[in-house]
Amino acid sequence: MFKGTKSLLTNLILMGVFLFGIYPLIPHRYESLSVILLLLSAIISFIVKGNKNRYTNTFFMTSSIYFLLFASVLFSANKVEGFNKMETMLSLLIIPLVFYILLGRLSIDFIKVRSFFFKTYYFSSLLFSSFSFYLFSIYKNPKYLTADSNFYRSAILENTYIGDHPIYVSIFLSIAIIFGFSFFYKERKFTWIFFLLIMAQVYLITLLFMLMSKGVILALTTVIIIHLFRQKRFNKVYTLCFIIVCSSFFFLIPKKNNRFEELISLNSYGELDKNNSTSIRVLIYKCGTEALLENPILGNGIGDVQDLLEMCYSNEKANFIKGMYNSHNQYLFIWLSSGMVGFLIFLGLIIFYFKKAIQYNDNSMVSILVLYCMIFLFENVLSRQSGVIFFSFIVNYFLWDNLNRNKISVKPSDLNL
Repeated sequence: MFKGTKSLLTNLILMGVFLFGIYPLIPHRYESLSVILLLLSAIISFIVKGNKNRYTNTFFMTSSIYFLLFASVLFSANKVEGFNKMETMLSLLIIPLVFYILLGRLSIDFIKVRSFFFKTYYFSSLLFSSFSFYLFSIYKNPKYLTADSNFYRSAILENTYIGDHPIYVSIFLSIAIIFGFSFFYKERKFTWIFFLLIMAQVYLITLLFMLMSKGVILALTTVIIIHLFRQKRFNKVYTLCFIIVCSSFFFLIPKKNNRFEELISLNSYGELDKNNSTSIRVLIYKCGTEALLENPILGNGIGDVQDLLEMCYSNEKANFIKGMYNSHNQYLFIWLSSGMVGFLIFLGLIIFYFKKAIQYNDNSMVSILVLYCMIFLFENVLSRQSGVIFFSFIVNYFLWDNLNRNKISVKPSDLNL
């Protein structure tokens, strides 16, 4: 595929990476095929080339949360639900297995592989955005008299091709936007490519704000602010201006499409309003906290978490559709499932990823980790197939990529291709 990298091994790896590069274009019901084909590619590579130098310790570190949650199934009353959850989260085990055991240490051009992944993913996101804009133009629903954020979100959710939740679509868009900003490191001059990048970024950001997933937008804004603070030539004036512009932008969004008003409305924190996502989350976090206090040390078992929440919803007379609302906080879900030990191990795993990203001066990996850590405050990303597959792939791909690089010869800017 690339000049000088025509070996079977490299092409197999590129094929596996390519499947995740086009992840935004893969229909929701077929997303698991990416993991299956990546695994097959790794197994073939392992058979053809072999791999005696494996990152065994890294494998156990990065897959530890899966083993812990699996153990929690054993003391769950609802074991069927528990095993169903573990099946959904299986990529937390398979993808570390692929990178650290089957692929391990390899001698390939990792800079070109990363560049290939970034560009493929970015272009796929632009194609997805174009399809989404077309979808908005033909979507009709008598429930929505005007084209507001709920209209756009329903158009995405109800489409038979996409069929994915707008929050996860927004996560994929945010990752593409982060990749887009990394391209500016290579295009510092005002060339036609530079202006095309600006237009492409605006294109992605426009769709992101049309879908108006509050938590994801706040997470991406945090990523950009932290990135500005981490620059060697930190400019306080530019950073302050960016914060002011972002703050103003949130208030200038047309009212019909501004879901941020929920956050500052006192009504969101009173009686339950099923048309208000913030109000729903207030009740969810109340029930999650009550369930946590019942068994904070050992947890309740992953199979019983949803049942405990449903019981609380019933007591609060919320009349939610059964199984519709989980804990909407990844940290809370881990603690509810496997207790304080599981929560601390999960935090330790996140810290491990951050430590490696900072050690290798990988700004893209740092940005992705910050994005997910913020979103974990509002969503159970690892409890949904769309979320857990891509999260497990991207953080482990970055780490495996960095572990295999020649740390002396690679420049820090090369890690932001």
